[in-house]
Amino acid sequence: MDYLPQFLKYYNIDLQPTNSNGIDIELAKNLLYPGAHIATANPYEHYHHGIVIDTNTPDISIIHLWAADKNSGRVQTTTLPIFIAGSIDDVGKNLRHLYLVNYDGDTVKKQQTTVETAKKTLENADDIKYNLATLNCESFASFCRTGKWRSEQTEKLTNVLIENAADIYEKVKDADENNKRNISALVQAAPIDALDPSQKELYDHFVRNIIET
Repeated sequence: MDYLPQFLKYYNIDLQPTNSNGIDIELAKNLLYPGAHIATANPYEHYHHGIVIDTNTPDISIIHLWAADKNSGRVQTTTLPIFIAGSIDDVGKNLRHLYLVNYDGDTVKKQQTTVETAKKTLENADDIKYNLATLNCESFASFCRTGKWRSEQTEKLTNVLIENAADIYEKVKDADENNKRNISALVQAAPIDALDPSQKELYDHFVRNIIET
């Protein structure tokens, strides 16, 4: 069972990127541009992120960090229809919403640099080791756009996990090993030094009962 949608709905969490706006998929060729940071999701799902490389190809080419098995994700190319669907097998079956992430002070030069960074990372794909908490699709897209590995949705999820650790533990103590591993990765990515005493206590409880079991 995938516990993330249940968490998001239960705690009413929206992981839509800050400074992003939804765009009509039919107008994507007119609204997107090389270097655009895009994301896709349906309500109460995690957002998948990528970088637009070429809008002149038939289906718009994208570079993203992805794999069917999240623990073996790698940087690769895809097209907008596959990106939105989630996999080539789901094209025409799963149509997620599309979002454009906007950046203050953006310029054509910065967009070009984004494309160059994404392509260079693709050439060195074997050097990128996927990690749900620290090196995921959003942190990859953010790195290409800003030079910083950052995942806003991971930060949001980590805060929720820590602040509600005891409650969440009761809900996921019977989770399968894959879900426990992913939840553990998020919790262990938390900035421990920044936690107040009560959060630290909850964190320790969570570590003892989920991560170390």
